[in-house]
Amino acid sequence: MADVAPSNKDVSAMPRILAVIKLTRLISVLAILSSLLGALIMFWIGTVNTFKVILLVGGLEEPFIESARLELTELATIELLECLDDFIVGLAFLYFAYGIYALFIQLGRPDPNLPSWLAVSNIGTLKKTLLEVLVVLLTVIFVKGLLERLSFQGLEWTYLVIPLSILAIAASTRLLQFDNEEEAAPPREAEE
Repeated sequence: MADVAPSNKDVSAMPRILAVIKLTRLISVLAILSSLLGALIMFWIGTVNTFKVILLVGGLEEPFIESARLELTELATIELLECLDDFIVGLAFLYFAYGIYALFIQLGRPDPNLPSWLAVSNIGTLKKTLLEVLVVLLTVIFVKGLLERLSFQGLEWTYLVIPLSILAIAASTRLLQFDNEEEAAPPREAEE
């Protein structure tokens, strides 16, 4: 069987194909814009709900019908935790948008003007940070739900699913941290 050498036509087409493939990374702009829009929507919802709580505490708005048995302090706490949820989700969308921008548009080149907590050097860093945000979000949801359940009805054992989920995600995030530390750690010199 004779080896067939590639023709000049095949070799010259490869750089053009690679250039087209490299341009497909610009499709990530859709994810960036959608995430930014989602962040703005969540910040707007959180801000509107915060003003509703201010009006409620100021006596300018009637309490919600479903919360007739709650004291004003308990109701305000639950509603403000809901606002905190909205802002945390908005921040997660914002961080995701920046992470996709840094990885696919900037191609992972570090920006010296950014704080270290906003540096996204690889997809693993982005996933780890989003998992950490998810742990905080689930914790806020759990505390809010706990306050609501204690106010309206007794707790059930099935409500332990959320804290168990928080522990599982936190443990997996910790394992991801060990992987990143091993990658970043300089190799040890052999002991003599």
